[in-house]
Amino acid sequence: MEKFIEYSKKIGKDFMLCQGPGGNTSFKQNDSIFIKKSGLQLADAKLDTFKKIKFSEINNFYSNSKNNDEKFDKDLSIETPLHVFLEQKYVFHYHSISAIISSVIFKKNYLNKLLIKKNITPIDYIRPGLELALEINKNYNTSSSFFLHNHGVIVQDKDLDALLKKINKVEHIFSEILDYRKLINLKEKILGLELINNRMVNPDSSINYEQFKEKFFFPDHAVFFPYPISNLDVGPIKYDSKYIYFDSALSKTELDYFKTLLIMYCYIKNQKLHNLIDSTTGIKLRNSEDEILRREHNR
Repeated sequence: MEKFIEYSKKIGKDFMLCQGPGGNTSFKQNDSIFIKKSGLQLADAKLDTFKKIKFSEINNFYSNSKNNDEKFDKDLSIETPLHVFLEQKYVFHYHSISAIISSVIFKKNYLNKLLIKKNITPIDYIRPGLELALEINKNYNTSSSFFLHNHGVIVQDKDLDALLKKINKVEHIFSEILDYRKLINLKEKILGLELINNRMVNPDSSINYEQFKEKFFFPDHAVFFPYPISNLDVGPIKYDSKYIYFDSALSKTELDYFKTLLIMYCYIKNQKLHNLIDSTTGIKLRNSEDEILRREHNR
């Protein structure tokens, strides 16, 4: 358990892999499964970050469930069935910034072919929940690494060290198709920005942020920041060439997600966007009971 917590914390502290309360990990032991509770941060992982559940009971529950948002336990996220259905002892799911950017700017056919050659299974975007878990379980359960378009990555293994190597392998693939040095430099620059008196330095005055209106890159984009950044005197977030202004203070989690978006916006800039979560799907996710609870927990 100690090593599992250590590795969970390790990926949680890597901003390129996990932001805010995003991402979750689990491990199976005898007839028990330990799963990260919803809304908690892997970066702060400790024993009570995880809930111990009798595996046969939770497996039976999700095997017979018909509701995408149904939860076995109120403390668990809607992504829990992913961990239940995948067969390996350890399952790590994380929201790689590199993976999400790649999903947005590369054509799906190109990306899928590349990933399949590297023994990574690509999955079209499906709203997080039982439906996504069933799709993976139905068609891809023998795979050990999954790329979820506009969402993130899942890896599974019986050994934690082997699992960490898989995470590094997946990240390396994206580093070869992106300008990774540019991306890391942007991450360092933007994470260093301070929010003072509800305003932050605009990291790139050449970007028209309004071009990203109602274009959601990943689920937590829609959940935490569904509104555009406006260059007009309207809306909760506005900008000019020097600053980005907020109508109200941001929580630490909200600030993490906003900086995640800034990293992505500054990297992508005017590149063509190939794959997105549509506005209707994004708003429906934001208004789901589980996501409302996550926002409340992280205010």
